[in-house]
Parts: sequence; C-alpha cells; structure tokens
Amino acid sequence: MNLLISLFYAPIVFYSLRNFELKTVSLIIFIFSLSWFIFSIKKSIKEYIFPLFYLSVSILAYFLDNFLFLKMLPLLISGLISIYILYSYLSKNSFIFIFLKRLNKNVEEEEKNYIHKSTLFWFYISLINVLIHSFVLYSKDMFYWTFYSSVGWYFLFIIAGIAQFIHRKIYFEGKFDV
Repeated sequence: MNLLISLFYAPIVFYSLRNFELKTVSLIIFIFSLSWFIFSIKKSIKEYIFPLFYLSVSILAYFLDNFLFLKMLPLLISGLISIYILYSYLSKNSFIFIFLKRLNKNVEEEEKNYIHKSTLFWFYISLINVLIHSFVLYSKDMFYWTFYSSVGWYFLFIIAGIAQFIHRKIYFEGKFDV
C-alpha cells in the first residue's frame, strides 16, 4: 500500500494545488492520512510510520502555509529508507533477509555474505535517490518533482536491481568455474 500511495502522491498534490488552495490540499491529505493511520494502527509500526509522516507534513504545510512541506515528503521517506538500509547493514541483519524469510528461501553461508555486502550497494543507491530527491525538491520545475517523486525513482531502483542481478550471476558463476 505504501508503494501505491507514493506512486500517486506527487501527481495528486501537483493537480490539487493547481485547483485548490494549499490549506485545502493539506486538509485533504490530513484526513486521508488520519484514515490510513487508523486503518493500519493494529498492524506493526512499519505499517503506520508512513501515515504518520503524511500526517505530520500535512499539519506543517497547513499551519505554516508552505508548499515546501508537502513537496519534501518523498525526500523524507527516502531518507528514512536510507537510514534503515544503513542500519540493516551495520547490524549485519540485511533488509534482504526479511524478504527471503517471507519467501521461505534458505541461503547458504556464502550467499549470506554476498547479501550482506550487497546491502551496502543498496545503501549507496538509496543515497543517490535521496540526492536526486533533494535536487528535484529545490528545482523550480514542478514536472521534474512530480515525475521523479512518483515514478522516476522506480527506474533508479529497477536499473540497480538489474545491475545487482547481473553482478550476482557473474559473481557466483565465476566462483564455481575454477
């Protein structure tokens, strides 16, 4: 659900601000975020931390009457994800293991070491994402912000995923050819 909302957030904000005042848009985002928060409160903290971000940003945008707060939400979420990836690397409990556990996939020790090292790669990709978000946040062109904040960052991660897949293939096939 978080990915789906992030996909539509920027275009909806962009369109809404062309037709409504900032306070009205902030209020709508607040009501939507509050509903989303209430719906996800019974779940884990990972489920309701994003609605809390949306709530906070909508409140700040409303009371400070500043569009920058609505515009910086994708950057804040990207920063949070980068911190989480770095934490998972430093704690030697890669976020990738969470996905593998959900898929009931067991990995050998050599692949666990590879996954741990590749977590650092994903941190750098996530950091690049934060830098691009920062750039488009402060650019005056709303099209760049809308495009990158909704779908553009997916391309960065898809390209990185393809590079990771190719590297993994070469790494493990090259090791066993000796």
